Amino acid sequence: METGSLWARTSDVAHMGEAVRAAHPSHSVVTERIAALHTGAPFELLDCGILSGVTYRHLLAAGLEVDYTGIDINGLAVADCRELHPEARWRQMSITDLAFPDGSFDVVNCRHVLEHLPYYETAVRELFRVARRTVAICMFQIPQEPEVLLRRETANGYIWLNRYAPGPFEALLHSLSESVEIIDVPADHRRNQVYLCTKRPA
Repeated sequence: METGSLWARTSDVAHMGEAVRAAHPSHSVVTERIAALHTGAPFELLDCGILSGVTYRHLLAAGLEVDYTGIDINGLAVADCRELHPEARWRQMSITDLAFPDGSFDVVNCRHVLEHLPYYETAVRELFRVARRTVAICMFQIPQEPEVLLRRETANGYIWLNRYAPGPFEALLHSLSESVEIIDVPADHRRNQVYLCTKRPA
């Protein structure tokens, strides 16, 4: 299910210009929070949901010393990013089954992916499993009541466009975190919400 969903998602949003995606203020919010934690020191980051490598370019533009790994279920997106940025690591992989040991990355970033899964819990637990300290989740479908799980048929298969209930979602984050900062990011194109989580020690 996930493969078809995310493949269709990538095709479905392809009409959005690169400049629109790159300029969304949620990128700056996440980059600034990461920079505050890691300015002047190298760190390892896993980026889940790469599209065209926009997050990687934001991190580089901020002057961060990032050891970057990007994953996506879409092999075409991975191949494009490898061609554009061969100095980074790009792997085709499911967010619900991350092929990394526990605590592999200082920061795990997940942008606009959870809404396109059949449900979020397995993926969220995987994000926290492979993180050492920080998990950043950016949502474009802002959690609110009532929860709506929508599977939409497209020319390329189907796409999930879920809006999750905030109570259970935030409860899961708090159960895995020492602290959760919820940052509302207004924007002309689409409001986003960022959850910046500090992982609870084992």
